[in-house]
Amino acid sequence: MSETHIDGPTAIVLIAHGSRTVAANQAHRKMAVDLEAMLGMPVWAAFLELADPLIPAAIHQAAAAGATRVLVLPYFLYPGRHLSLDIPELVATTAAMHPTVEIVTMDGFGADPAVLALLVAQVRRADAR
Repeated sequence: MSETHIDGPTAIVLIAHGSRTVAANQAHRKMAVDLEAMLGMPVWAAFLELADPLIPAAIHQAAAAGATRVLVLPYFLYPGRHLSLDIPELVATTAAMHPTVEIVTMDGFGADPAVLALLVAQVRRADAR
């Protein structure tokens, strides 16, 4: 996961809820590492609560490392309170501290048709056993 310097202008802050279960937080951090490797752009793991770094800290880290654009990617399925209120408020407050950085909050991934295709594939694999 990126920590010091960014070669390109865009960084990603991948957000999970956060958990009291260490393994869940470690899995999210690994997801960020894997996403960074696949995309070839820096990715910071961040959490809404219960684990570090929190969302504002990860955005600050990306900006301090040289990002001029930060894509905030919520790793959440559905548009509940966290996606509709909590995350946008945290991102807006943090963005105000970085007026020269474009900070874009992406949608949760649950509405993407690819999620349905993944579920279908998972069921078909289980059914084929």
